[in-house]
Amino acid sequence: NNEQANLLRSTVLELTRVKRRRPTETLDEMMELNNELASLQRELARQNVQLERLNQQKNQLLGMVAHDLRNPLGVVAGYARSLLEGMGGPPNERHRRFLERITRTSEHMVGMVEDLVDLSAIESGRVAVERAPLDLARMLGDAVEIHGLIAEQKGIEVTLEVPEALALEADGGKLRQVVDNLLSNAIKYSHEGTTVRVRAHVEDDAVVLEVRDQGQGIPEAERARLFQPFGRTSVRATAGEKSTGLGLAIVKRIVEAHDGDIEVESAVGAGSTFRVTLPRP
Repeated sequence: NNEQANLLRSTVLELTRVKRRRPTETLDEMMELNNELASLQRELARQNVQLERLNQQKNQLLGMVAHDLRNPLGVVAGYARSLLEGMGGPPNERHRRFLERITRTSEHMVGMVEDLVDLSAIESGRVAVERAPLDLARMLGDAVEIHGLIAEQKGIEVTLEVPEALALEADGGKLRQVVDNLLSNAIKYSHEGTTVRVRAHVEDDAVVLEVRDQGQGIPEAERARLFQPFGRTSVRATAGEKSTGLGLAIVKRIVEAHDGDIEVESAVGAGSTFRVTLPRP
């Protein structure tokens, strides 16, 4: 535009005064560079539009594939559990091993499909946060009780520190998904004899939720991958548990949909703390 052209001319004149070059020569070079920059900007805008369209198509494809896989995988898992529980007669030891393997694998695949459905819906903007009054203390108590039973099998203790009454305006189902993911990860990457601590409190005009473990910790160079879809680190589950690599990506998007923030503090060998901050109305 005219303002840019005038600025270019004044700059060129100053440069030629210093470098003693012919003004027309320097001006031609500057104008050529400016034209190249404008062309690159137009090409970048075109590619951004194309990438956005491809990303939407990817989300639609993921959603369709995951939706079509969810039901048959659920049927396989259900039949395997039924046979394992003795329907049709008690299985022998060899059959029981097969059924246990089928059950574990199919349930893991169902979990992966559910995560794909959630991520696809969230990224495509089809999931709306439906805020309602939520008794956060009660919800956390229920989550800790359920995950505590799983943790006991690994010799891990789960504790809860929360005020008796802690109200919040939030989507209870989606916030429970956040808590379940954080607790599941803390237990999954912790060793026997350690403690997972869940704590919630009011801080200024926000509710702060913390899940702290005494696990392996996450190397600093790998923390940027934590909230990326399929982002994996070198840290491995202590009992060989499987992971889809989607849980924390979903957590981050749900928290941000609540106008909140999530951050992690971690030290290798000392554990990790995931901190969720949610504004109060």
